Amino acid sequence: MKYFFITFYLFLCIAEISSQPYTIKKLGLEKGLSNNYINDIVEDKKGYLWFATEEGLNKLEGNHFTSFYKKSGKVLNLTGNELNCLLDDPTEPILWIGTQRSGLNAFNYQTNQQIIYQHDKKNPNSICTNDITGIYPTSDGNLWITTYWQGIDYLDKKTGKFTHYNQTTIPELPSNTVWTLLDDNKGNLYIGHHAENGMSILSLKTKKVKNFTHDPNNKKTLPHNNVQCIFKDNTGNIWAGTGRGLALFNPNTEEFIWLGEKNPSLSHLVYDIQQFNENQLWVATELGGIAIIDLSKTLFNTAEEIHVIQAGNNEHNLNNSTVRCLFQDSHQNIWAGTWGGGINFLSSDGALFKSFSYSPNSPESSLSTQIASAVCIDKQGLLWIGTDGGGINVLKDGQRIATYTEESGHLSGNSVQTALCDQKGNLWFGIFNGGIMYYNIQTKSFQQIFPEKESTQDVRSLFEDNNGTIWVGTSNGVFQIDRESKKILQHMNANAPDNLVRSVMKDKKGQIWVGSFGRGIFLYASNGKRLKEFNTYLNFPSNTINQIFEDSKGCIWAATGEGLVQIENSSPWKYKVYQRNEGLANTFIWAIEEDENQNIWFSTNQGISCFVRNEENIYNYDFRDNIPMASFTGRSVCKGKNGVMYFGSTNGLCYFTPSYILEKRQAPKAIIGKITVFEPLVSENSNETEISLINK
Repeated sequence: MKYFFITFYLFLCIAEISSQPYTIKKLGLEKGLSNNYINDIVEDKKGYLWFATEEGLNKLEGNHFTSFYKKSGKVLNLTGNELNCLLDDPTEPILWIGTQRSGLNAFNYQTNQQIIYQHDKKNPNSICTNDITGIYPTSDGNLWITTYWQGIDYLDKKTGKFTHYNQTTIPELPSNTVWTLLDDNKGNLYIGHHAENGMSILSLKTKKVKNFTHDPNNKKTLPHNNVQCIFKDNTGNIWAGTGRGLALFNPNTEEFIWLGEKNPSLSHLVYDIQQFNENQLWVATELGGIAIIDLSKTLFNTAEEIHVIQAGNNEHNLNNSTVRCLFQDSHQNIWAGTWGGGINFLSSDGALFKSFSYSPNSPESSLSTQIASAVCIDKQGLLWIGTDGGGINVLKDGQRIATYTEESGHLSGNSVQTALCDQKGNLWFGIFNGGIMYYNIQTKSFQQIFPEKESTQDVRSLFEDNNGTIWVGTSNGVFQIDRESKKILQHMNANAPDNLVRSVMKDKKGQIWVGSFGRGIFLYASNGKRLKEFNTYLNFPSNTINQIFEDSKGCIWAATGEGLVQIENSSPWKYKVYQRNEGLANTFIWAIEEDENQNIWFSTNQGISCFVRNEENIYNYDFRDNIPMASFTGRSVCKGKNGVMYFGSTNGLCYFTPSYILEKRQAPKAIIGKITVFEPLVSENSNETEISLINK
């Protein structure tokens, strides 16, 4: 043990990491929660979660809460509505409920029987006071009860008798005000006191007490005298949550290491400490969110990474910066009870879809504005996101590291409509009525290249062929630009009946596909000869073409205003249309991409869908799968080297791993929470049976 503490102290170099792998769902009053001030969370042996609040007890049943109050008339009637703590009995189907002023409640959820323990002045073996601050199991199967005014009680569950440990029975105790307790199962109780009394260690065998308080002249003492929680991790280390943050206690030297000294995240008042996922220490703080310490890195690396989940307005943040309690359920999901923000749920699986978004109250949000209208990835793996009104945002590991705007002198406009990373690694951006802005990755500078006298060109799409020619779709036809000289090679407006081009592509055969806003698709041979037209006059489903895409098999896909179209790329160019009858939830298609298993993914006005090749089935995903509640944007799509796909929407950039989305999952065990029986009634005035619905 001594060697560990020396190693820890020498290498305590903390780097705060703000990015988080968790997507957080918020549950509050709108889901039936009785109160948004959460003090404790437990799971019973049937798999139900219980939440103690400042007003009532809540049981989560499916997707809604059942609330229990004082004199509620239900199977569970509390003695008080203001609750502090909960414990699911380790051996029996009993939920123990500690109230703030009304004693201890024991609810057997198997038999629906309830036992109430309250102070009785005439009975010295009754609970010492009705103000309960904590309930903890003992090594012999009984309970420790901490109180605010009268110290600690030991409850013998069989006899119902309480043994008192306070200043009357243990004069060496510095105070009867107790927030928390830890039974080390070695005959010692670690006791956290309120205010000026610090932490005590009580020997149950000798009844001797050692008290530890803060000494401003000694850094190795307790950092603060208010000790809110005490926790022993899986390796036996003792952690104390104090009014000045987290401290590590060495029982051998009786010294403390204050982690808040080197990291502000751990200097806030600590309400709860838990160990999750084997080696992660989770710390709930006041006004500092949740800090996560990787204990394995502390032991073996020269640096300790602390992940901080802070309050914010996106799906990766808490909705309140003060967290009172933490709990991990039997499915490894994590629940955080906040002070005023209700319950924050962190799924162990993570959300199927995630987003980079804009928050008006957070200048450090991923995007500088709401609409992600274009996206591409450079050779270094950086994400370049064109926005509608906010210029270009550059993201590294989910964090915005650069923003380029018209006001900063980098761009000809702030509305970016398309983006391309060419084969040399340089970047091209189409600007609304601003031509093309070219970014040289070597000189790290922008220049406007599409041409100066035509600088008001409305550029909608960019495509690079194998020869290094850049094909540009605009509202003034199609242009070809030489990648190296940046000079215009050809302008095809004279040969295109509709100049409102929204997508242009050169396929593997050298044919040119042009998709327009109002006249459908035009197909040209490599010499410019028109080969085919696809429009509503020829029974094509739509004249609105948002993107044309060629997959790895050489098949052509069109994103139209009336469905997804698959075109065989050989004369006579037969096609198949996918609409609602074929499984689409929405038929306005914005952007198309192919995953590594040759499945076709596309964005719509209501979400993201996938055509699974080997099944010939379409799967639809929407806001219920954590996709932004928004319309997606035209041609705003790209795929990273790791297979992750990015789709731009009017509410941020949605990203996901296709293989993870399509992975087969085992359904969770079903629990019947309620049965409603409907039976027929016989009318008294008729010989016929009258069917009425009665809720029994």
